[in-house]
Amino acid sequence: MAISELGYIVLRSAKIDQWRHFAEQVVGMQAIDGPDGALYLKMDRRNHRFLILPGAEERYVASGWLLRDKADFDGFRTRLEAAGVPLTNGSREDSALRKVQDFFSFSDPAGNRHEAGWGPISNFQPFVSPIGTGRFVTGELGLGHTVLPALNIEETLEFWTTVMGFEASDSLLQPITEDLTVQLYFLHCRNRRQHSLALAQMPSDVGCVHLMVEFADFDDVGRALDRQQANNVPLAMTLGKHVNDDMISFYMMTPGKFIIELGWGAPPKEWENEIFFETTLGSHWGHKWVLQDPDFQLD
Repeated sequence: MAISELGYIVLRSAKIDQWRHFAEQVVGMQAIDGPDGALYLKMDRRNHRFLILPGAEERYVASGWLLRDKADFDGFRTRLEAAGVPLTNGSREDSALRKVQDFFSFSDPAGNRHEAGWGPISNFQPFVSPIGTGRFVTGELGLGHTVLPALNIEETLEFWTTVMGFEASDSLLQPITEDLTVQLYFLHCRNRRQHSLALAQMPSDVGCVHLMVEFADFDDVGRALDRQQANNVPLAMTLGKHVNDDMISFYMMTPGKFIIELGWGAPPKEWENEIFFETTLGSHWGHKWVLQDPDFQLD
């Protein structure tokens, strides 16, 4: 009854048209219209990996975690109920919107909202990028990873490792600027991605620090960097290579006022051969913080 993957994310935005342009023309995803003004972003054979709901302001609404089957889903619900975690059942309409059989929502001790569901629904048609981008690394590794704010980071880490069943992969004291160093923990679930979740001891006005998606071809990272510059999207961190997962990536702002990391090259882990470690350096090279203007408008 362990979580298998980060299956989807839910956002709320007043900038649906900007998200459509950003997703298709900068990142290279497919944008698909959903009901009642919603927007789906497709990255693979699943119906979507991003669900963007229209709203009055920018908000990272929820991380959508998937269980392998109904038995795991029911067992996971029972596990959280036994731990005293308040749960809210998803409606039939909201399940249909998310394209899952069923889900429930809950919050972690840091106040981050999550959804646990099972049984993705899709026609499983191939992903076709409107600008010719190659495939994203998803499948059993999930959509990528999410980094969430957790000022009470030790309490939140305890929740994720004892209640949620995740395991800590590594930790880092990350220098962001000369005046800011952030404690992070990186955690993995029931797959071989080095981390599907990270907790950062810092606030976020929109509910997310950053989100990562991974290209299968390194050249797609370079082409995306060209498109970031051509579209005047604020760069947050320069191209670099991480220590913990060996990801080569860069970071830029999204219309949702959080950062997205576009990367390549993180090898899947064989967890029986791994141990927890603390890194004293976030990146082997690059990843210089350069963000100056997080508020921007796409033409």
